[in-house]
Amino acid sequence: MKKIYLFTFISFVTTLVILSLYYNEYSAYYKDEQINAYISKNIDILKENLNFEKQYSLSLSLFISKNSTVKNALLSNNQAIALAEIDNFLQEIKKATSITNIDIQIHTKKLEAFARSWDKSNYLGINLAGFRKGLRQVKKTKKSFVSIELGERLNIKAISPILDNNGNFIGSVEIIMNFENIEKRVKKFDLDMIVLLDKKFEDIAVNLKKNKRIDKYIVVEDKYSKNLLTLLEKHKEIFGKEKFYYKIESKIIVFVPMLNIGIDDIGVIIVSMDMGDNNLNHKIHRTHTFDNTIYTFNNNEREVIIK
Repeated sequence: MKKIYLFTFISFVTTLVILSLYYNEYSAYYKDEQINAYISKNIDILKENLNFEKQYSLSLSLFISKNSTVKNALLSNNQAIALAEIDNFLQEIKKATSITNIDIQIHTKKLEAFARSWDKSNYLGINLAGFRKGLRQVKKTKKSFVSIELGERLNIKAISPILDNNGNFIGSVEIIMNFENIEKRVKKFDLDMIVLLDKKFEDIAVNLKKNKRIDKYIVVEDKYSKNLLTLLEKHKEIFGKEKFYYKIESKIIVFVPMLNIGIDDIGVIIVSMDMGDNNLNHKIHRTHTFDNTIYTFNNNEREVIIK
C-alpha cells in the first residue's frame, strides 16, 4: 500500500512539474506574441504616417508642375518669376494648413538648380544630376516620384516632371518636407521617434555635418526627442547589435531601416514605445483617433481619411 501511495505522490508531483514547465513556456510565448503584436501595430502607425506625408507632398508637386507661370519661367529662363510663384504657393499652403516645414525647388531640364524657396544665394545652374537619383529617374520616365532621398539634407522629396504643351520635359518641381510633422503625429500615439543618418553619407548631406551624433549616426532633425536620445546615449551598446528591438528600462526600442529611394540603406528611424505588463494588452487593442484640419487617422480602423 505504501508503494502505491508513493507512486501516486511521485506521479502527481511529476505531473505538476510538467504542467508548470508547459505553463511557463506558454506564458513566455504569449508574452512574446503580445510584444510582437504591440510593436507591429506601432510600426504600422509610423509607416502609415510616413506614407501620408509622401502622398501629401506628391500631390503638391503634381499641382505645381501644371502651373503655367512656373512653365513660362523655365521656358524664358526667368528665375525671378519662378521664385515669386513658389513663394506664393508656400504662403497659401501655410494659410490653409498651418504646415510650415515645406520647401520647394524647381530644376531645369538639365537637372540644374533653378529656384529654391529657402536659398537666396547664387546657386543658379548648379548641377544636381550627379547625386540625385530621384531627379534622374523623373527625367527618364516623365513620371512623378516620391521617397526619402539623400541630398544636402535628408528629407521626404516628391518630384514631378514639368512638361510643355507638346509633352517635352522642360524641368521638374520638388516638394521637400522634413520629419517634423510625422514626429508630432506619432507622439499622439505615445510614440517617440528619432531619424538617424549613417555618417558615411555626411559628405553628401553637408547641411547635417554640424548636427548631433550618436554612435555611427547623425541626428537628422534639429527638433528631436531629447528624452529618447538621452536613453540611447545611456545604452549605446545596442547600436553594435543587429536586433529588431530592445527592452530598455520601461521602453521598447525599435530600429526601422531607412532606404534611399528604396535602394541604399542610409540610416534608421528609431521608435520608442512604452512597455508595461499592466497596460501592454490594453495598448494593443485600444481605439485612438487623431484629428486635425487636414485628415483623420484612426488607429483601430487602420486608415487615414483626408478631408
